[in-house]
Amino acid sequence: MVAFEARSGGPAHSSVRSTVLPTRNVDHSWSSRDADPRRHLGLGAPGHARRTRDSLMARGGWSHPRAGFVSEFCITTRSRMEARPSKITEFFDGTKQMMVPLFQRSYEWTAKDWETLWVDLLEQYERSEEDTVGAHFTGAIVTAPARSVPVGVSKFLVIDGQQRLTTIAVLICAMRTFLDPESKEYRRLTKLLINEDYDELDYFKLLPTQPDRRAFQALVDAKPQPGTRFTEALEFFKKKIAGTDSDGEKLDLDRLTNAIQNRLTVVAIHLGDTDDPYLIFESLNAKGAPLTQADLIRNYLLLRLHSNAQQKSYEEAWLPMQALLPGEHLTEFMRQFLMMTGEEVAKSTIYSVLKKRLLLVSDATIATELQRMQQASLLYAQIVGLKTPDDENIAAGLGRLRRWEIATANPFVLKILEASTKGTVSSADVASCLATIESFAVRRTVCGVATNQLKRIFLSIAKEMPNAGIPDWLSQTLAAGTSGRRWPKDEEFKESLLRYRAYAHPIDRCKFLLETLELHHGHKEPATFEGATIEHVMPQTLNDEWRTMLGANAADVHERWLDLLGNLTLTGYNSELSNDPFPRKRALLRDSHFEMNKWIAAREQWTEAELRERTDLVFAKARAIWPRPE
Repeated sequence: MVAFEARSGGPAHSSVRSTVLPTRNVDHSWSSRDADPRRHLGLGAPGHARRTRDSLMARGGWSHPRAGFVSEFCITTRSRMEARPSKITEFFDGTKQMMVPLFQRSYEWTAKDWETLWVDLLEQYERSEEDTVGAHFTGAIVTAPARSVPVGVSKFLVIDGQQRLTTIAVLICAMRTFLDPESKEYRRLTKLLINEDYDELDYFKLLPTQPDRRAFQALVDAKPQPGTRFTEALEFFKKKIAGTDSDGEKLDLDRLTNAIQNRLTVVAIHLGDTDDPYLIFESLNAKGAPLTQADLIRNYLLLRLHSNAQQKSYEEAWLPMQALLPGEHLTEFMRQFLMMTGEEVAKSTIYSVLKKRLLLVSDATIATELQRMQQASLLYAQIVGLKTPDDENIAAGLGRLRRWEIATANPFVLKILEASTKGTVSSADVASCLATIESFAVRRTVCGVATNQLKRIFLSIAKEMPNAGIPDWLSQTLAAGTSGRRWPKDEEFKESLLRYRAYAHPIDRCKFLLETLELHHGHKEPATFEGATIEHVMPQTLNDEWRTMLGANAADVHERWLDLLGNLTLTGYNSELSNDPFPRKRALLRDSHFEMNKWIAAREQWTEAELRERTDLVFAKARAIWPRPE
């Protein structure tokens, strides 16, 4: 016999005396140093984050250190954690609610798991009612007090064991389908699932994680939704209940109910108020699928809220944000959101940085912080092209930055967009800043300035952004940069156009430059570039006619000018033009609706002189399109 201090007060209430029961299917025994369950829940033990579920429990229960027995006990530790065997239906007795927290995954058990539970239950069903030794331990259920306002039912978080608890609830729902809804037996089973004197969410004794709630609540209300995992489980158990035992005898519903209520036992572990349920969850699930940074942030934010406010914030703030920014977009948004302050944040530290900042924020303002994040996510969706801004100039500016792939500017762009939603920055000022960023980035690329300073530049800009006069401040700040932080002046820009091999760079950037130059001609109707491709006026492969036109230094001219903007244009006849001689190309370009081609078609020949002249025209337009303050 092993003596422990008996206590009660957890979600499964009963006074427990220290007795010893033989174990069944025990996978391993604990050593004496493992006798304190806190070590296996990450409480007060070194290296707690590495402890896993395997150390917490054996398959058949907790074994006595020497005798191989399961001890029926309640342990009280300095952390006020309590652990003892409990009938699984005690979690459904009385007036209370078991809440599956947001950091838990959805209901995932399948037919294989349901079959395992059913086999165990059927074995207990077939045992003699006088056989009190064979109660079946199905595992452990770990709970903790939920943070909630002092109204409604007592609430407990299910830290571990939610799949088992939920399946038992579904099994109870399946058993009800064989009873008259007006019968005493039907009402008795229903009382295991609901708190009769409460409404709304407090009505349900088990509250799954948010994505599962509506489907589960429909099941409890006897209105199962087709196509859900819960309905699939319901049909599985209905089929089993309608079947026979191992002797081919029809199952007795009362006897089955008794087996569930009296012969399925778990180790009930109830954490104290000072224990961190999320830390313990991470310890128990150390070998599970890793959570993303966005998952960690969601869990932290919502756990800071009272349980009564979690549903509202989850549905009104988190879910819309998650739907708007699928996959990695959500995690990257979190990073950009944090970097609006000017602090660089690595992808692996997003959660830790946010948590550190929010430790300075009271719980009462967490919902406001989450709402601000959700509003910022709408703006980030505009930046990455998942949502279109109402202002056409801002929409165009953001689109141009995306094409040039200036993601390093996103923290500043997000910050100024947020300021515009508050009315402190006009839409015109936002569009002006976007144009400035574009000019800064385009000139640096054409001039071959290294990109390794861009992140620091824009983080500094985001950090120092003033409350007024932002467009002028931005231009002057960027223009003041030197060396690797410089914004190239006109002279350097012009000289670089004679060296910048646009066609050798990402092809969409080259097309962007040509399209922008074409638009600057001023079309009466909007120009369309659908189907247009980049054409080398002087072809990539020279034939005899081209060599004759270019003269004695044809090879040098070809090598120097081939991929420069002065030799590139847009056309829908690319495959037709190919390596044609210039007179043939002139005829086709003359019919083009692009203004740049009409200038080319007006030349009598295409030599180095024309290439220089065209480059001068390109610079004149580029200088106006991407200006720099002097």
